[in-house]
Amino acid sequence: MNTLTIANKSEVIARNGLRLRSGPGIIFDVMTLLPAHTQLYVLKNIDGWSLVDLQGDGNADGFVNTAYLRHANEFSQTSTGGSVDELIKQGSQAEGLSQARIKAKSALPGYPTNGCAAHLSALLQQAGFPVPMIFGAGKLAHFLAEQGWKKIPVGAQQPGDIGVCYDNDPSPPGSDHVYLVIEVIDGDKMMIADNQRNEDVIHERYARGNGKTPTEYFLRA
Repeated sequence: MNTLTIANKSEVIARNGLRLRSGPGIIFDVMTLLPAHTQLYVLKNIDGWSLVDLQGDGNADGFVNTAYLRHANEFSQTSTGGSVDELIKQGSQAEGLSQARIKAKSALPGYPTNGCAAHLSALLQQAGFPVPMIFGAGKLAHFLAEQGWKKIPVGAQQPGDIGVCYDNDPSPPGSDHVYLVIEVIDGDKMMIADNQRNEDVIHERYARGNGKTPTEYFLRA
């Protein structure tokens, strides 16, 4: 059973990324470069190096320099207000999704049609983010960017990010869709929360589209 919790969780704070190595030291091979703000789980520490798990499944992926990690207690309450961990919780559980759907429906006539921003606004509010009820995917994306949310390229997304899709449908103008990333399976496939299900459950979506509007970028608190 996976027993990893926020007590193990950390975030990469190296501006230009952090090297993931095969062992605890600079003499070991570099396996990949972890982008800034990558969230991971520390399994153990060895002389200034941390053995980390990138997936949260308890399996080791490599070692990083501990000095370039920030513990979850330091970033759970973000500079943009609210808690990313709480946002993921609200978006992954039926109770949180139901509450968001009810709020969005009461605020937007015709919901769920064109209701992705209203649904996501409600989820953000439930996680403590100072976000008003906003209608329109593009308007919500613009608001979050103005509040300091960082733009993240497709392929570097992680749980808690907001996906912002291209504007392929000019009616209404602005981004076609916004959604909350709950789980990243690979650089393309994800489990997400949005207004596009009749039931209060998360569902599969591909960042590159796969029959739906592709994601242009992600926003991160």
